Amino acid sequence: IVFGMRGYKEAETVRITWPNGLIQNEVHQAAGKAFAYKEAQRLSGSCPMIFTWNGRSFTFLTDVLGVAPLGASSGDGNYFPVDHDEYVQIPGEAMVPKDGKYEIRITEELREVSYLDKVQLIAVDHPASTALYTNDKFKSPPFPEFRLFGVTNPVHPEAARDGNGHDVLPRLLKKDRTYPEGFDRDFTGTAALHNLDLDFGATTARDNRAVLILNGWVDWADGSTFLARSQESKEGLIMPYLQVKNAKGEWQTVIADMGIPAGKPKTISVDLTGKFLSASREVRIVTNLCVYWDEIFLSEQTGTPETIQTALDAQTADLHFRGFSKPVIDPQRRQPENFLYDEVTPTSTWNPTPGNYTRFGDVNELVNSMDDKLALMGSGDELTLRFDATKLPVLHDGWKRDFLLLVDGWAKDADANTAFSKSVEPLPFHGMSAYPYTKAERFPRDAAHQKYLDKYNVRPALRLLRPLAD
Repeated sequence: IVFGMRGYKEAETVRITWPNGLIQNEVHQAAGKAFAYKEAQRLSGSCPMIFTWNGRSFTFLTDVLGVAPLGASSGDGNYFPVDHDEYVQIPGEAMVPKDGKYEIRITEELREVSYLDKVQLIAVDHPASTALYTNDKFKSPPFPEFRLFGVTNPVHPEAARDGNGHDVLPRLLKKDRTYPEGFDRDFTGTAALHNLDLDFGATTARDNRAVLILNGWVDWADGSTFLARSQESKEGLIMPYLQVKNAKGEWQTVIADMGIPAGKPKTISVDLTGKFLSASREVRIVTNLCVYWDEIFLSEQTGTPETIQTALDAQTADLHFRGFSKPVIDPQRRQPENFLYDEVTPTSTWNPTPGNYTRFGDVNELVNSMDDKLALMGSGDELTLRFDATKLPVLHDGWKRDFLLLVDGWAKDADANTAFSKSVEPLPFHGMSAYPYTKAERFPRDAAHQKYLDKYNVRPALRLLRPLAD
């Protein structure tokens, strides 16, 4: 593109708006020269982020509501069906009371809208010898029901190889952020079809009862990428499916969609009870998504673990503008993003999605019940939640206290192929059959919900990034 500069010696700013909506400024560009601009590696959409007080600082834990991407294109002309609740595991050491309160901060760091209906902290006391894992993950319907698995004797694989036959076992024996990554991939979050083969040994799970525990993260593709991939091949993007060997020694699919971690590092569980078809205890995972597995092991315990669960509603919930944490992004996208809470800026490289959001201030009544009265968060917003730690029971000797954070709601990014990506509305609700929902469906408009809309949804979208010239 050629621009006439008249007598000016430089352009103060060249502003590029990339197809994904991110804005990039290149300043002091000299006249009479040719410039080539490369898009900076930055996140645009994902999910709201969770920070917890660990006794010294607020640290990034993970993201949430990756199970509920509103209006995300599935690539076949349709949209992903979405779950609406996620149980995020919080290690006990990541939650230290501050003045008798547990404090959690949920931030909206990216180019998206969050719709929060209920947030609840659940203390889970259990024998210290038992590690707990939830059944939560991103997958197609039927969505996983909430349950816990308890593990006291993890069985790590005896052998592990990637699709090229390389030994990747050392990368899967502990959580150390070293992953099998020998598959070809691009920067859109898609990869060549690849597999991971695990062998747990013939003496494991002899009664055909076992659960597979996998820690990892996903460099998630956006809706436009799903659409593009579906146009390039009939298969499109393939969610991980799980195979075992049958009596003939052939690989056979026994779980068509085993699920994935919903975004940043999380641990998922896959119940394999009754799934083994022979004496072999070999497992194959196949996908063309950029899934990075960290620690993987098998547990022969599939029953309900011994726990004492105590739910705490937020004592206070305050919504306000904060800004954006400094992101730490691996230029090769081989590591999950991190966010530095103590390094914050008030500006971003995009403007929030147009529409009305929840007014700033006390939103306690919105997040303490599941009633379709939503706290709407835009880019740069933060929700500070405090829970009364004194209401928890005394911890038993030899027991440990960990936590679950139940977040019920949805998140909608601004991808061009996301439904209603350029507006906050239409608002989601629990009774909808899908999103976008049909003309016969509508957000509740009874007197109570109309009062809620009139009282809370009155804050216009902020304008963080102004035009270079009016």
